[in-house]
Amino acid sequence: MTTIKLHREAFNTKQVCAITGVSRKQIVHWDERGIVMPSLKSAAGRGSKRLYSYHDLLALRMVKRLRDLGISLQKIRRCVRYLRKHLADMSQPLNFCTLVTDGQTIQLVEDEQTLIDTVKRPGQRAWAQLSVADLDHELRTRVIRMMTKRVEEVTVGDETYQVRVEPDEECGGFVAVVPGLPGCISDGDTLQEALDMVRDAIECWLSARDELRREGIEVPLKARRKQRKKA
Repeated sequence: MTTIKLHREAFNTKQVCAITGVSRKQIVHWDERGIVMPSLKSAAGRGSKRLYSYHDLLALRMVKRLRDLGISLQKIRRCVRYLRKHLADMSQPLNFCTLVTDGQTIQLVEDEQTLIDTVKRPGQRAWAQLSVADLDHELRTRVIRMMTKRVEEVTVGDETYQVRVEPDEECGGFVAVVPGLPGCISDGDTLQEALDMVRDAIECWLSARDELRREGIEVPLKARRKQRKKA
């Protein structure tokens, strides 16, 4: 398995959406509101790309969890402002604290006995704890799965083909290549979409090969295909 050094990785908007579950519209809006801004490369006009670090992804996922729990964006922004003021040495303070919420306010766990209300609504009962460690484990699993190169098998008709799948680091999503069929390549935003698309590409490749054969032109294969008999 490929070793992934998360602190060195850069993620574009498309990849961020796939990993965190945050929509492109939310990513742009939260950046513009100063809630989670890309620390590697900011947008600089129409058509420019944002690049996020892994810590940025954690912060985005934390904000999404808060929104899923019913916290308004205004209160989240107020919380982030408070954390930046009191954790000034942290570029993404949401990643270095434990928060609890009752759906109305957001409280910072300072220690086992002390809660600090970050949106100035004391007296509320906190019921949901947001653990950075849990989010980190979840995101690491997603990133490793998305960015690790792998070999999958795709069956078309009576034949099974090996497909090399790897992340498209420039555009996001995945690229799928069939080594045994020269020039047979496809892509997709998700792993499953890439496999579905490459299945269509294999069918088109075989159809084109059969047409060339009828014209007396033989297309050489680079590798022998794996045979699979029907049950």
